[in-house]
Amino acid sequence: MSEIYQPTSRLLRLDVPERAATEGASLRELERELERTPAGPDFLDITYADTHRFPPDSWVLDEFVKAASGAGMTYTPYRGDAGVRRAVAEHVSAFLGEQLDPDGEIILTPGTQAGLYTALSAIIEPGDTVVLPDPDYITSERSVRYLGADVHPVPLLWPEGESPRLDLDVLAAGLRQEPKLVMLSHPNNPTGAVFDPSHVAEIAALVADSSALLLVDQLYSRLVYDGKPFAHMISESGMRSRTITTLGPSKTESLSGYRIGMAVAPPEIIDRMEDVMSVAALRCPAYAQHVLTRWLDDDTGYVAKRIGEYQSLRDVSVAALSEIPGVDVRPAGGSAYLFPGFPGIDATDQEVAIALKRDAGLVVNPGYQFGPRGRKHFRICFAQDEKAWGAALKRMAAVLHSFPRA
Repeated sequence: MSEIYQPTSRLLRLDVPERAATEGASLRELERELERTPAGPDFLDITYADTHRFPPDSWVLDEFVKAASGAGMTYTPYRGDAGVRRAVAEHVSAFLGEQLDPDGEIILTPGTQAGLYTALSAIIEPGDTVVLPDPDYITSERSVRYLGADVHPVPLLWPEGESPRLDLDVLAAGLRQEPKLVMLSHPNNPTGAVFDPSHVAEIAALVADSSALLLVDQLYSRLVYDGKPFAHMISESGMRSRTITTLGPSKTESLSGYRIGMAVAPPEIIDRMEDVMSVAALRCPAYAQHVLTRWLDDDTGYVAKRIGEYQSLRDVSVAALSEIPGVDVRPAGGSAYLFPGFPGIDATDQEVAIALKRDAGLVVNPGYQFGPRGRKHFRICFAQDEKAWGAALKRMAAVLHSFPRA
């Protein structure tokens, strides 16, 4: 078979072979090594939330069953059921502070991941440049490289005792190269960083003064802690006409298995995203779309309770990790992730991830998956059953204690 089939060059770019110079292997080679590592006892995958402990709101399944029983269309338009889009437009407009056109500015997608890929496919082409924070979401750089574009990284800075921020000097330098797109997650995945509204305005002002579009993944924008304000990029001066925003209920609202998300963008971009959808997935799952009619409206009390539960788990996790010699951790301002660094431990990301899986039964995301500045970190999702999580943190600490100090 190997004589007949050879992977395409775009598939090989997903490996990010450039990282071999610093990591000793491509990203996919490292990931496959981690995947092959046998898991130890008390197995727990902490790369995602426990949706059994934190299930969706009570009305979700009823809405899905109602749609599947005849109330919903089986085949919807590529950009989504018109009635669902009208409801989504009403609720998302209130959330973002911008009045949206359900027919021209909204598309429903098979999860937020598909929204990101569909938007990228509609915007960039080989040879373009995309400005991307470092670290950022696990598939961002890979998707950009898969589509043949180059990445201009911008450091995400988070000194102890200060608010997180992008390096504006590096961002400005990148924008002077006339990139096609600036892409970022906010809250940041993997760190959970939430930018102060004043810093969001600074980023927006630089982008608005350039020729670039902005793609912002706001999947966790409802899941913000400590009463911190959250500013939407689309609402900043000059940004409505150049911003693509992806949103969805898969994380905060525990609807990952329903594969529903959405994007807000200028009409000409939505039209092209629909073209991509027509050859990639046709449409967002038809019956699941109807769950979105009550999203951002009937679940406000549910989300408030969820924020309180997750914030308690965050605080317990930060306290436990902070007691481990050689480990440094910032409390996430949003999302369900922490991104502990281990500058005082003599080990690589891969060695730590393998040891945690083999000896503690814990699957984590090694930091190299999120960009070069992710090295010497690992990402964990603290949205876990409290009874299992306490024991998991103790096993994690034991493994990290077993490494020599740097």
